[in-house]
Amino acid sequence: MLDDFITSQKIAYNIFKNSVSKGRLSHAYLIETRGYEKQLDFALAFAKYLLCPFYYTNNENCGSCTQCKRIDSGNFTEISIIQPDGQMIKKEQLDELQRKFSRKALESNKKIYIINEAEKMNSSAANSILKFLEEPEEGIIAIILVNNVNQLLETIVSRCQVISLNKSNEKSGDMYHRIASFLYNSSAKIDSFCEDENTKDYIQATFDFVSFYEKRGLDILLYMPKMWNLYFNDKIKLEMGLNIMLLLYKDMLTSKMFNRVDYLLDYKEEIEKLSISNPADILAHKINIITHAIDKIYRNVNINLIMDKLILDMEELK
Repeated sequence: MLDDFITSQKIAYNIFKNSVSKGRLSHAYLIETRGYEKQLDFALAFAKYLLCPFYYTNNENCGSCTQCKRIDSGNFTEISIIQPDGQMIKKEQLDELQRKFSRKALESNKKIYIINEAEKMNSSAANSILKFLEEPEEGIIAIILVNNVNQLLETIVSRCQVISLNKSNEKSGDMYHRIASFLYNSSAKIDSFCEDENTKDYIQATFDFVSFYEKRGLDILLYMPKMWNLYFNDKIKLEMGLNIMLLLYKDMLTSKMFNRVDYLLDYKEEIEKLSISNPADILAHKINIITHAIDKIYRNVNINLIMDKLILDMEELK
């Protein structure tokens, strides 16, 4: 029930309750989960609040009627949950959702779809859902869950009402936790990353690699085995390394434009120096190149070729 979250997610809870009571429902909610472990439970509780016929007719929240039980079991036709297929959310999943929701609702006046871990949408899937959001149909409500809003296309974010949840783990705002909160959506994974004795080496290796490339360009290809492949030698580690690289270039951009660093706090002075040689538009293009490289990881592309292509694409910007 939504009331289960009245304490842990008070702000989000009040936003949802008020939007319903005042008849101001958005066609799309983007929930920034920020490592909150019960993100899907929270989204489903909101969906039940919208769909259950008894929430508005008695003083006690329902949660136990036939309809609520069918939602819990995943058998209610007017609600769909999109989860990553393996490591990614694919375009085909979003295309199937749109086909399903093109049919008339039979059991409710609303249809709701939840996209869990939306940061795992590949570029094709992101463009597909963008088209769905650009032309919202009456009675269809999107609930998009993403660990950090910066992981989604700005065009998607701009079409949603953004609501941030309280973190499961508020114990630290240091560099490791900031990076981990971007990489992962569960407190267990965040803690594991922060406590892993190799984490410092992964971050340092990524910084050293980027710093070397920014200073010496294509020479980095000669040092790829020692400076990159030694640390990021499988798909899971490569994804982590590229995401850390993505945050590093984001920090260069925010340093250049707003004189701040959001993630790699311990490297603030070095990041400021690296940002000097890159115009803002070039940094934005490099961020886009890294994002496309991450998309390729689980498409059966050789991981070494991914890195070679990334460097060559960045060189073309010169």
